[in-house]
Amino acid sequence: MTTHAELENTGARRFVLAPNIAPNWGQTVRIYLALSAACLTVALVCTAMGFWPVLPFAGIELAALGWALYVSARRSLDREIVHVEDGQVRVEKGRGRVEQTWHMEQAWTEVIHRQLPRRWEETELVLRSRGREVKLGSFLEPEERRSLARELRRCIGPMARCGDDGALPAEPADRKSPVLAVGPSHSLGDRTG
Repeated sequence: MTTHAELENTGARRFVLAPNIAPNWGQTVRIYLALSAACLTVALVCTAMGFWPVLPFAGIELAALGWALYVSARRSLDREIVHVEDGQVRVEKGRGRVEQTWHMEQAWTEVIHRQLPRRWEETELVLRSRGREVKLGSFLEPEERRSLARELRRCIGPMARCGDDGALPAEPADRKSPVLAVGPSHSLGDRTG
C-alpha cells in the first residue's frame, strides 16, 4: 500500500493513501486479452478434436477471471486523502472521485492508532474530533498505519506545528543549559533580593 505526504508551498500537508495494486486498468485489460486468447486457442483446438465440453468450461473460466480482474482494478481506484491546512483537517474518501468528505478542526483532532481486540497484530487508525471518528487506511499494513499515525501526529492536534518535521530545534553543543539555583526563600522583610 502506498502513502504519500507532500509539503506544499503554503505549509499545508497532504497525505494520499492508495492500495498498492500493481497493474492499472490498461494493463489489466491487456493481461485479460492475452490469457483469453491462450485459453480460447486451447479450447478451440480441443473442440476441433472432438472434445467439445472444453469450450463451455473455458467460457466459464474466462468469465470468472474477467470478474476477478475487474474487481481488483476497481479497488486500485480507492483513495483516501488527508489535507491539513489553515487550522483545518479535511478527509476525502472515494473510488475514482470524492464520495465522502469530513471536516475537522486541526487543534481539536486526535490521531488514534489502536490494537484491535481479538485480532493478531491488526491495528486501526482513526481521526477523532468532537465525538466523530473517521477510519483511515484500512487497506494499509500495520507498519504502514503506524508510520502514518506518527506523521499525522506531527501536524494534527493541540501541539501541532504544521509544516515542520515536528522536532524541537537543537541547541548548540557549546551552549550550556541554564541551571536553576534554589536558595533559601525570602521573607517579606528581607531586602537582599
